Amino acid sequence: MAEGFSSHKKKCSIETLSAIPVVPSNHNRKIWLLSSEHIKNIRYNYIPMINIPFFKNIGVFLYTFFKVFFWSLFRMGQQKVILCDVLNVSIATASLLASKLTFTKNITIVTDLPGLMVTNNNKSITNFFYSKIASYMLYRFNGYIFLTKQMNPIVNPKNRPFMIMEGLVDVNMGQAKNNLEQKDKHKIIIYAGGLYEKYGIKTLILAFLKLKDPEARLHLYGNGEMVKDMEYYSNKDSRIVYKGMVPNASVVADQLKATLLINPRPTSEEFTKYSFPSKNMEYMVSGTPMVTTKLPGMPDEYLDYVYLIEEESLEGFYEKLKYLLSKPKEELQGYGSNAKDFVMNNKNNVIQTDKILKFLS
Repeated sequence: MAEGFSSHKKKCSIETLSAIPVVPSNHNRKIWLLSSEHIKNIRYNYIPMINIPFFKNIGVFLYTFFKVFFWSLFRMGQQKVILCDVLNVSIATASLLASKLTFTKNITIVTDLPGLMVTNNNKSITNFFYSKIASYMLYRFNGYIFLTKQMNPIVNPKNRPFMIMEGLVDVNMGQAKNNLEQKDKHKIIIYAGGLYEKYGIKTLILAFLKLKDPEARLHLYGNGEMVKDMEYYSNKDSRIVYKGMVPNASVVADQLKATLLINPRPTSEEFTKYSFPSKNMEYMVSGTPMVTTKLPGMPDEYLDYVYLIEEESLEGFYEKLKYLLSKPKEELQGYGSNAKDFVMNNKNNVIQTDKILKFLS
């Protein structure tokens, strides 16, 4: 998104402020002081941090408040907007407060509803307060960017300005080649994302186990509660491979070689009305065909470019996978290519950020 904004340099300049995503459990370094960077007309600023619980959050809040306060103060008389991720509570709370004090327009991007996040199902006191603070702030922004239209009545009861932007793809992916010659000799199905039973991962695995095709493979990437079960399923069927957490560039490279990309997320779960998975956009722009459930938040314009799982049962998943893997590889290739053209021509980060700029003005 930042690079999309920077491509409109005649209309805007952009500066980012973020915290390095480290916590004591994944990094021993205590003091983080990183210099800002200037790349592609974007200034990236990093918040100094003490990597100790509680002190880290307080420090991030205080630094962000004063940074945003003075940034806004020194630009009095200019058109300016603070754009926040509400789920980053420390930064968003400080930014919201600073913007209110300096009468600066504040907009939030809502990618998930705090109370319905599957990845935040921990019942600890910390997560309780996190959800409460995020929910409290959610109603206090000047405007909203939602992933789905179903979010608006929940988050925006005062009917403040809003827009729907279900996602975006990197315009540079237009240069990524996806052709039959580079495809893996096996029929690889890839899932990349959260490994949660609520996301349909167990149903997907059990359906795959019913497939008798010796050339079929199921590769799973990501983290979540079901990681502990991956060894069991891999031992049960060597065609199932858990790839773990790998850099996004590696996942994208593997997606170009795959036969199918899948999102098995059940539509019966409440949270699916308020989400448009970013993996759907990533899948489509790869040029490898995607198979998915008909998520309530997915606009109808996408339906001509994805294979749908109509029956969300183990048998329904199995039949759909068996049917698709039996299709000629040329047909699958053409379907995936059409999906890529659709998102590249309508949903790339240059087009989507231009829509945001029009909304902001």
